[in-house]
Amino acid sequence: MKVLISKLNHHPKNKEIYNLSSIEELMDSISELGLLQPLVIDQHNQIISGNRRFESIKRLGWKEVTVELRNVNDGEEEILLVHYNKQRVKSFREILNEYLVLKKHFEVGQGKRTDLTSVRSNKSSNGRDTVSEQIGISSSQLGKLLFIHKHQPHHIELLDKGILTVNQSYLQVSREVKEFQSRKESNISTSKSLPNTWRFFHKSSHNMCEIKDEEIQTIFTSPPYWNKRTYSENKGLGNEKTSEEFVVNLSEHLRDCKRILKGTGSFFLNLGDTFYKGNLQNIPHRIVLNLQEQGWILRNTIIWSKTNPKPSSTKTNLTPSYEFIFHLTKSMEYDYNSTLTSLSEKTKPSLPPRHRSTNGNYSDSVSPYIPSSKGKNMGDFWNDEIVRTSVANQKLDIDGEHPAPFPEQIVSLPILQTSKEGETILDPFCGSGTVGRVCDKIKRNFVGYDTQKFI
Repeated sequence: MKVLISKLNHHPKNKEIYNLSSIEELMDSISELGLLQPLVIDQHNQIISGNRRFESIKRLGWKEVTVELRNVNDGEEEILLVHYNKQRVKSFREILNEYLVLKKHFEVGQGKRTDLTSVRSNKSSNGRDTVSEQIGISSSQLGKLLFIHKHQPHHIELLDKGILTVNQSYLQVSREVKEFQSRKESNISTSKSLPNTWRFFHKSSHNMCEIKDEEIQTIFTSPPYWNKRTYSENKGLGNEKTSEEFVVNLSEHLRDCKRILKGTGSFFLNLGDTFYKGNLQNIPHRIVLNLQEQGWILRNTIIWSKTNPKPSSTKTNLTPSYEFIFHLTKSMEYDYNSTLTSLSEKTKPSLPPRHRSTNGNYSDSVSPYIPSSKGKNMGDFWNDEIVRTSVANQKLDIDGEHPAPFPEQIVSLPILQTSKEGETILDPFCGSGTVGRVCDKIKRNFVGYDTQKFI
């Protein structure tokens, strides 16, 4: 039947769920092809299906339109609105709005209307599964959206703008939630006494007067990164106005590390870089150059390749996927336990090319390099698999399980390489105490400093 446009209205609940988007494009389509489907209205002349089409024909100046009348009972409007929009291309915000209005209709244990849509109710499914089926999205994808919306609702706008994907946002928010939970649990545990092998100083590590000269065997730390977050109330390391100021401040802050480290000790410094106005600041290497001027010897620059790097919103450069771990010493006479990794089955004795004959045989005058059957020396590129395998290959007598995956295995390997049981390890920016937990597992003493008490 046909109804005057002036007699029709948008359903008030429609604007609670959907935006009237892309109206101009739809107007062009209707002008060229006409209205391909009738509007669906209720007994109150409110639009149940076709609110965007209704808005378009109003702007086009139509006087009347073909409609299909459907009697709608109280409580059915929201289900029907979602049902008729199931095939629509929706924003993530609209998908969440659909979930929020349908949730109360499909909660576990509540009665479900099965006569309103073509979807049959599955009694064994939970509420979210049923709602996701109504919306037309997988339950796992809906679960990720709900998790993002709960913990970082502003990410939904970034998803709709295409700046982040759902998986990128989910990984980033999951990390932040886990970090927050770890710190929260650490705060709860402050009422408990620290292990006898721990010393924690609730203060800045700029002056570590509590530690004797050359008392520490190994230092492993990850200082605040510049311009990444507010570490304290607009002051302190990481909150400087310029990267130049940060480089100077951190270099000076670390100066006391040289006094307290043994002559045979090692210092492992984990640093990440920062973009400022699109320009990567090269902060880690600038700091290390300053430390070398203080007399430190740089033995290795280790690339820590992250399995799941923090998502990047930019579309004009690659996603940063690694950080640096610098191995520094006071002298060349430092303690070091070489770390061996397993050999490939294809590994064979080798010689430099100049020592091989044209027929591929080895020269009689030069002995070929024969790889050790115990493995080869570990490289300076570390990822999850390499570190896990290397830690396991040490065949150490550790009570309980091996240290957990990142970040604890990244911490454990340098400590194992450069210290013995019973020696003392320092983290001057100890945060939630990851280094200390590793020390517990591999029987080292631990000293930690932090201006905030997370442990």
